[in-house]
Amino acid sequence: MAGLLIDLIEDLKKMIKPKRKEEAEVKEEAEHEKIVNVRIESIKSIEEVDRIANFLRDGNIVFLRSRITNLEEYKRVVEKLKRVCVAINGDIVGIGENNILVVPSFAKIVR
Repeated sequence: MAGLLIDLIEDLKKMIKPKRKEEAEVKEEAEHEKIVNVRIESIKSIEEVDRIANFLRDGNIVFLRSRITNLEEYKRVVEKLKRVCVAINGDIVGIGENNILVVPSFAKIVR
């Protein structure tokens, strides 16, 4: 899992390629000012989706480990997270059986 997150961060860095030297200096300064947080969180119920949505609105990438055992509740959580992603222009993908990666609008998940 750690390798996947490292690859994701490296891909995000590659997307910020400057076209001119002047832009490179500005973007290097900007990169130091803006740090992207990758939060690793557990989710146990649908009531916690609002907390996750706040992390996304704050610009965090969120890797969720689902602790939900009821399949219907898990589906409701995923649907609510999808609606959050649509609202903030983010993206979501399932990883394995119990993990979900949710990203804000500045990042896209390449499938």
